[in-house]
Amino acid sequence: MIATLVLAVVLVLCPVMIAPAAAQEAPRPGGVLKAAMIGEPPSLDLHWTTAVITQQITWHVYEGLYTYDRHFTPIPMLAEGHTTSDGGRRYTITLRKGVRFHNGKEMTAADVVPSLNRWGKISTPGKPLWKNVEAVEAKDPYTVVIHLKEPSGSLLFGLGRPNAGAVIYPKEVVDAAGEGQVKDVIGTGPYRFVEHKPDRHIKLARFKDYRARAEAPEGYGGKRTAYTDEILFLPVPDVAVRLAGVETGEYHFAQQIKPDQYDRIKGLAALEARIVKPYGWITAVPNHKEGLMTSKKLRQAFQAALDMEPIMGAAMGNKDFYRLDGAVFFPEQGLWYSTAGLAAYNQRDRDKARRLLKEAGYAGQPVRWITTREYEWMYKTALVSKQQLEDVGFKIDVQVLDWATLVQRRNKPELFDVFSTGFTFTADPALATALQCGWPGTWCPEDKDRLMQELARESDAKKRKVLIDRIQTIFHDDVGRIKFGDYFLLDAIRKELRGFRSTPELYFWNAWLAR
Repeated sequence: MIATLVLAVVLVLCPVMIAPAAAQEAPRPGGVLKAAMIGEPPSLDLHWTTAVITQQITWHVYEGLYTYDRHFTPIPMLAEGHTTSDGGRRYTITLRKGVRFHNGKEMTAADVVPSLNRWGKISTPGKPLWKNVEAVEAKDPYTVVIHLKEPSGSLLFGLGRPNAGAVIYPKEVVDAAGEGQVKDVIGTGPYRFVEHKPDRHIKLARFKDYRARAEAPEGYGGKRTAYTDEILFLPVPDVAVRLAGVETGEYHFAQQIKPDQYDRIKGLAALEARIVKPYGWITAVPNHKEGLMTSKKLRQAFQAALDMEPIMGAAMGNKDFYRLDGAVFFPEQGLWYSTAGLAAYNQRDRDKARRLLKEAGYAGQPVRWITTREYEWMYKTALVSKQQLEDVGFKIDVQVLDWATLVQRRNKPELFDVFSTGFTFTADPALATALQCGWPGTWCPEDKDRLMQELARESDAKKRKVLIDRIQTIFHDDVGRIKFGDYFLLDAIRKELRGFRSTPELYFWNAWLAR
């Protein structure tokens, strides 16, 4: 059922999983791959945060029971496979034998059960999914049984999700973390964690005892090979420095280059320009829990005032890197794409905004908008929006923070009214971060949350689409988030970085250095 469900959704997405054709050559082991990243991750605990940079670094170290193939269908990773019974309410998952953690210990069900329970308790995608979980038990060292209250169309999608993923830690690491973050970065992946020197690098090294899958590479799954001896993830917040470094050969990869450099990069013999599309959408998240933005009319005034073309143009520059679309899911997602409620998107209605401000009783209190320059598009959308909003009577206090501080502060509702971020591609709509109650911003209307629960249980694609239409209507009417538009990324790589694939999720296994 899941394969059928996903096929209609992702056929158009397949090209993003395919790398440009490279010269046929044997992969060359060795070397240190240097990746220039936009900044520091707020945590190295993948359960703990939805910050994309945490995932991009740590899923070289950690692995889950499932991952996604090139069609974004769940496939086994640490699992050997599974069976269902009890009308779809019981999943019996067989684990692969001989998989070693980086501390040398074999992974067994004794590690999987506490890891899954912790993920379900603290992670943004895990919390809604785990509401439907009755129990997780270790039937024997290589068998885990997940008992559900109701059948689920989302369980395997959730277990395979990269961002804030259901990765497996050693039991002793989970136990030591308690209510806090994990202290030891230990997984089963092709690279092991070596050290984190803040503001300098995060160093990973090839795990010599890695137990790869036997199948050929397939999407994010199949055989993963650590060809390079090490990966250095280097925090380089200045985009100009990232670009200069990849040009000179100091870095092999530089992420999130400004789109206005696209034509220039294409003209450089040593570099390749890569567009990652689809990738995500840019948003401003209102604080629904505390403060000014708990007023629905104030949120609607905010939404009504905005003209998205200049906002997205300022954020991305080159039109190849953005599109105006208010839908929660991408057009490339086929059946999941909805036009419901889109009349509320890109209204550009200043008179309506002023009227709603008056009805809300707004008296010019500062709206504290926290943003960052580490993602330049977040900063620019905030600046252009500030001008438009102040033209209709808002007072906007833009506060610029480093990304790690913003991620910390957005968890404290007393410290902000709006924050900048982006939502990245999600294969299963029921697990979309943008729609979760437990995520910062605390958007929890009862009707939306009830529909999200129904969406998670439903496996019929057409019935899921009806639910998505209803959820998206609520999204725009209640102004759950402010969507500016879809954005696509520009990465620059050295041509000696071979085997690297540009996909919605960054990874460097199966890539090598030609010299």
